[in-house]
Amino acid sequence: MKEIIKILKEHFILLLGAGVFTYGLFSFDAGAFHAGESSPFGKQYAVSTFYHYSTESLILLTVGIIFITIGILEIRKTKSEN
Repeated sequence: MKEIIKILKEHFILLLGAGVFTYGLFSFDAGAFHAGESSPFGKQYAVSTFYHYSTESLILLTVGIIFITIGILEIRKTKSEN
């Protein structure tokens, strides 16, 4: 019974790390640089679009990688003991 709980804990840590990493990966912000005040048609057109990650997103990415690494190391340790 203890072995099953240990296996579930290891896989849960791995799954949690993957979820946190994925959430941080897709929580970027986007913006655009515009050319001039207006065009002949009265609209602004984007010259280029940029994407950047906030501090919270970078922290989530880091924590996700840490959990994934811990999960993989624990699974390898369990497999080498058996």
